[in-house]
Amino acid sequence: MTSASAVAAFWEFTAPLVLDSGAVGVIFKVPPSADPLTNGPAFALGLNIDTALAELYATDATYPEAAMSFMTPPDVTDYNDVRDRGAKILVYHGVSDPIFSVADTEAWWRGVRKGTHGPIDDYVRLYRVPGMGHCSGGPATDQADFITPLVLWVEQGQAPGAIVAAARGPGNPGGANGDVPATWSPTRTRPLCPYPAVARYKGKKGANIEAAASFDCKPE
Repeated sequence: MTSASAVAAFWEFTAPLVLDSGAVGVIFKVPPSADPLTNGPAFALGLNIDTALAELYATDATYPEAAMSFMTPPDVTDYNDVRDRGAKILVYHGVSDPIFSVADTEAWWRGVRKGTHGPIDDYVRLYRVPGMGHCSGGPATDQADFITPLVLWVEQGQAPGAIVAAARGPGNPGGANGDVPATWSPTRTRPLCPYPAVARYKGKKGANIEAAASFDCKPE
């Protein structure tokens, strides 16, 4: 089993028992239950779906707002107040994420763009990471610094462009990624482009296919 498969298996079979059970019992339920905090697998495997669905929308004297109402933004694509106060949003998503589809994040970006009073690039940038799974891993250049570009954007007004990402081959200080193909340079780099642009190989004679400098961000 590759590490990418192991990650997918964890989110499909283990997380529902040891992580999601706590969210369902404590956050998405009125009244909340402490049972999943002591035995998440038993809570998850014994859950009555019809009852849980009703509790998702239920209220009582202690919890006058339903869990679904509390956890759902009034308008998931209206960030004009965020923009107006000068905040910045930098989002990244693995294109091969087996849990949350990058298509959903792209749809969110398009919704925010539609509802924004002005250019969305003024305060929102989305970066797709080709080949990357859930937050990391996969045959991908999954090592990138998103914090520094965000800080420069917020504090100095430098809007981020392409962000260079690197592969984590053997010996990488951050830990090797077992999904990096043996045919790649262990330090391969690629530019991550602001959506909807994608990295295109320049194709110049002698250009190093392992280097981010050999690629430009172009329209998809």
